[in-house]
Amino acid sequence: MFFSGYTMDSWQQWKIVCLTAMSVADVENLYIFGLLITGFLLFGVGGYLAYRVIHKTWSAVQSIPKLPAMLDGVCRAINTQTEMLREQNRKLDTILEQNRSLAAVGLRG
Repeated sequence: MFFSGYTMDSWQQWKIVCLTAMSVADVENLYIFGLLITGFLLFGVGGYLAYRVIHKTWSAVQSIPKLPAMLDGVCRAINTQTEMLREQNRKLDTILEQNRSLAAVGLRG
């Protein structure tokens, strides 16, 4: 087995170059080293994914006691908006009523 690489010659073409002849033991060592690095990377990615799941679960568990206060705040906001819409509706009804009365008198066309 050979350990090879690429080089560019004077005609701007890539050529394969033999860097060294490798024995079967050297090739085995390279494969073992590659598998070792791959294993570390997989452990790292798996650990990160497990951390994300645990962090999301912990955040959800911590937010359960805050849920009634959050619902109360949302209900207050909805009630406030509803009251504002009712007030706007009353104002519009008043304006429409004034417009109808002016039209009945003949001041408005």
